[in-house]
Amino acid sequence: MKTYLLLPLLCLSLLANGQKAKNMKVKYTLPGGWNAEEFGGKSPWEEPGNAMCKCSGLYFFRSHKDGKMNVVLYPSTQSGLDSTKRDAIGNLRFENVEKFDRVRHNEVSFERKKSNFTDTKTKSKSFEAFRYFAKVDDHFYIIYAWQENMQSLNSTNEKELIEMVKGLELK
Repeated sequence: MKTYLLLPLLCLSLLANGQKAKNMKVKYTLPGGWNAEEFGGKSPWEEPGNAMCKCSGLYFFRSHKDGKMNVVLYPSTQSGLDSTKRDAIGNLRFENVEKFDRVRHNEVSFERKKSNFTDTKTKSKSFEAFRYFAKVDDHFYIIYAWQENMQSLNSTNEKELIEMVKGLELK
C-alpha cells in the first residue's frame, strides 16, 4: 500500500524538478506533448552537432494540428557569437530586424525579435519566428521558436511557443 502512495509523489517530484541538459547550463520542464533532444558537446559548444547547426544545442519539438512546433536553443561563449552558424537552423536563416522588445523569464532578461526565416536553398520567405537573445554570466543563449506553418502564427499557438521558452531555466 505504501508503494502506491509513494509512486505519485515520486512522479510529482520528478516533474517539479525538471530536466537538466547534460552539456549546457540549462534546466527545463517540458509542457505536455513536448520532446527534447540535445546535440553537440560541452562548452565552448563549438563541437559539431547535427543538421541544424555545426554547434551544440537543444531542440524541443511538439506535433500540432496546425504544424509542428519547434524551439531551438544555442548556447555560446563570446567568441562563438562571431560565427554566423547560430543565425540559422539548417537551411532556415532568421531575417534580422531592428525592432525588439525586452522580456523577462526566470530572472533572465531577453531581447526578443519577431521576424521570419528565409530558406537559403530556395531564397524564399519561410516560417514566422521568434528569436530570443540573453546573456547569463559569461555565456550567451540564442533561442528560436517557430511553427511549421506558412500562415501567420495565431495568438493561441504563439502562446504555446512562448510557454515552452518560459520553461527554460538558463544558468
